[in-house]
Formats: sequence, structure tokens, C-alpha cells
Amino acid sequence: LYAIMKVFFFILSLTSLGLADEEINSRYFPEGFKFGVANAAPQIEGGWIEDGKTESIWDHFAHTHPEMIIDGSTPDIASDSYHKYKEDVALVKAMGLDHYRLSIAWSRILPTGYTDKVNQAGVQYYKNLFAELKAANVEPMVTLYHWDLPQVLEDQLGGWLNETVADLFAEYARLCFELFKDDVKMWITINEPKQVCSAGYGAGYYAPGVVSSGIGEYICAKNVIMAHAKAYHIYDDEFRATNQ
Repeated sequence: LYAIMKVFFFILSLTSLGLADEEINSRYFPEGFKFGVANAAPQIEGGWIEDGKTESIWDHFAHTHPEMIIDGSTPDIASDSYHKYKEDVALVKAMGLDHYRLSIAWSRILPTGYTDKVNQAGVQYYKNLFAELKAANVEPMVTLYHWDLPQVLEDQLGGWLNETVADLFAEYARLCFELFKDDVKMWITINEPKQVCSAGYGAGYYAPGVVSSGIGEYICAKNVIMAHAKAYHIYDDEFRATNQ
């Protein structure tokens, strides 16, 4: 009986696979569906203190808590996209993709975290990247914040536990909207805001490594939501009409 049951379930599984294959083969993407790939500045750029960039919380966290990263890697060099962005874009084009999601490193554009000191070398890096994407007929989708707060704002203000950082993010967002208004039509404010707060300011296993479960993540969440709202309204009020 056991042998018969094994054969029965084997045949049943083959039948299920056949049905699944037929279902998958009958599916299609709608006309105009956009295919792309995504990355994040601290994960691929490298050049962590090059050409005026300053330390981010992920730079600092990787250097001071290497035990929290399985392979001990850091954002120092990463995939070296800071120097190899042309190769990256060529790969995107070779795959036949039409969208490329990337993030801007806040501390590469604003070394102090504040808009009174703009790093022109950082601005030019992104200008060059966007020009390369345009030449390849690839549309950029840009994230303003992918977990890499300037370390100076963590040191001086307590990072996302301080509501002032929401205001500074809004100013940084406005600057990016203005600087890259001719290059970028699709913006994302903050990547995975829950992880920013629960892992960064609650459990502490992501940068900046603050352990304050039950308190920190909620304060952070309020400020991150406010930051998103402020940036959204700046774009909606000042840029949306002309940035189509």
C-alpha cells in the first residue's frame, strides 16, 4: 500500500507541475510593463570618503561593528560603482532593461548633512551617471534615502530620534529635486522605513545600532514619516507640475 501511495503522489506531483507550467506559460506582462534592476549607494558605490564624501552611519557601523556583518565586508569599496558606473549601465542595457533604481548618498551630496555646503564632486558623479543612463535609454528611479544618514547627524543630533533630522531631510530632498530636475522623473523618498527604525533604533542590528526597543523605533517612525511627508509636499508643491 505504501508503494502504491508513493506512486500516486508522484503522479499527482507531476500533474501539478504540468498544470503549473501551463499556467505560467499562459501568463504575460501587460503592454508597457517596465523591467529594471535596483541597488543602493552604500551597497555598491564604494568611494566611501572619496572626493569630499563623508562617513555615513553604515560606513561607521561596518567599521565599528564588523561582527554584525556576516562576511565582515564594508561599504568602503563595495562593487566600486563610483568608478565603474559606466560598466554598470552597460550591463543594464545589455540585459534589455529600461529602468534602473539607484539611491543618492546624502553624505556625498552634503558632507555636513546641511544644505549650506554642497559637494560639487558628488553632484557631478550623479550627473555623469544620469547622463550615461540617458544615453543607454534607461530611465532612473531614484531613492533619496537608503539607510545611509550622514554620521555627523547621528553624532550631533541623535539621528532619526531627533525631529530636526526630518527637516534636514526635507531640505536635502528639495536640493536633489532642484539639482536633478532635468535628469530624474521618478523619486522614492525613504527605502523600507520600517527597517530604518525597527532594526536601526529598536533592535540595533542595523546602522546606527541603537538598542531602544519599545521606545526608539516609535520615535524614529514618527520622524521618518514626517520626513517623507515634508519631502512629498515639497515635490508636489514646487516641482511636480514642471517635472513630468
